Amino acid sequence: MANAIELTVSIFLLTLGASYLFQHEQWTLFLREAIQRPRQLFPIALAMLAAGVFIGTAYNDWSSTWPVFITVLGWLMALEGALILIVPGFLRPLQKIPDRFLTWYLRIGGLLLIILGSLLYWH
Repeated sequence: MANAIELTVSIFLLTLGASYLFQHEQWTLFLREAIQRPRQLFPIALAMLAAGVFIGTAYNDWSSTWPVFITVLGWLMALEGALILIVPGFLRPLQKIPDRFLTWYLRIGGLLLIILGSLLYWH
């Protein structure tokens, strides 16, 4: 079960990182539109909450570096999903971020997610 979760999380990180890196314009547009209408994020927040709780409870391992990283990532996903569901205006402060900075943030974040996903896959 732990290997399946590690593989799934590594593929998720690689896919999301590639999406952030190569489709940053679409993510910027999506984020700007979702901030205006936060109810659009409810299905994504619900999926994040469910996946985060599953990863956090099924892979609850605090023994070494990678298992701790995966466990913390799962609980952070669950926390972010819960915050978006409970406080829909949670992401409103992101409206003030300029598009240029958001684009660079998504590119660098995508590259880091690809690196983390690759390292986790080869672990």
